[in-house]
Amino acid sequence: MTDDLVPWLVAGGLAVVVVVLVVLLRRHQTTARAELEAADRERAAELTRREAEHRDATARVQADRDAQVAAADARRREAVSEAEESRALLRTGMKWEAASEQAILEACRAAGVSGVLMTNVVFVPVGETEQGSRRKFVAQADHVLVSESGRGLVIESKRWGGIVFDGRRPSEVHPAFRNLVDESSLVPPFAVQVQSRTVLNHEQEAENWWQVRVKAKGSSPAQQVRVQARRLARFVDEQTGVSRTWFDTCVFYSAPSAATFVQPEDRSGTVTTSIVTNGHELQSALASWAAKDSVPNRARADAVVRVLAGQGAHAITVGSYRLPE
Repeated sequence: MTDDLVPWLVAGGLAVVVVVLVVLLRRHQTTARAELEAADRERAAELTRREAEHRDATARVQADRDAQVAAADARRREAVSEAEESRALLRTGMKWEAASEQAILEACRAAGVSGVLMTNVVFVPVGETEQGSRRKFVAQADHVLVSESGRGLVIESKRWGGIVFDGRRPSEVHPAFRNLVDESSLVPPFAVQVQSRTVLNHEQEAENWWQVRVKAKGSSPAQQVRVQARRLARFVDEQTGVSRTWFDTCVFYSAPSAATFVQPEDRSGTVTTSIVTNGHELQSALASWAAKDSVPNRARADAVVRVLAGQGAHAITVGSYRLPE
């Protein structure tokens, strides 16, 4: 009986072993499948991450390129705008400054000045932009005189007609002018122009009116020329690499038909500005200016002249000075 059970016991044991092996095998297969699926998911996630990184990197490169293209296009548009603005200023400036240029040349010769007169100097101020904007702007100086010592003089030419007051209140000239303008607001620097103007009334008949224009503080000719002189000095410094360039200032009321009442000097700023109204006064002012520094410095003068002449200005030599090659 016992001998008969042995085969069954062996068979049962083997069956148990087989079952255990099958269970273990299936568990192993399940684990292996799970690990394989996890590995597949990890590879898929890694691939997705790399694709996302590649897309991000590509997007950044494209964005950088687009930004560079946009910046280059903006610079191009700005350069075109500045060039057109410069050409417009050159065209307009030369139209109005030709007469004053001749008067200044005659005064230079009479005063014995040796140097270069440059008319209508157009330049882009250093480190300045239009108010309320990041856009650079173009500035213009009517006349710039550079002596052979390298000293500079910026001359603001005002071809104002009628009656002109600069630094003098109208009532100081004559009591009849007292009511032309509210003089309580006239604090130097200031200029007042009174000019007749013809208008048509409702019946289309011509009527003559007096027009009063007040230019005070920042809009006054004396302050305008001082601002342009500072801008021009910074521009020359940047272009030549030499610091401490200095330009004196002068306002020239050049209309021969105007009646002008001015203070010979405006001292309202940190520097003195000469105010002249005719050739004789201009000659005297130029002689005094040239006497401030009469020692020739051709290297310095040539450097300044090269920069300013390169801005499209109309350059004419006076005295013994000759333009640098």
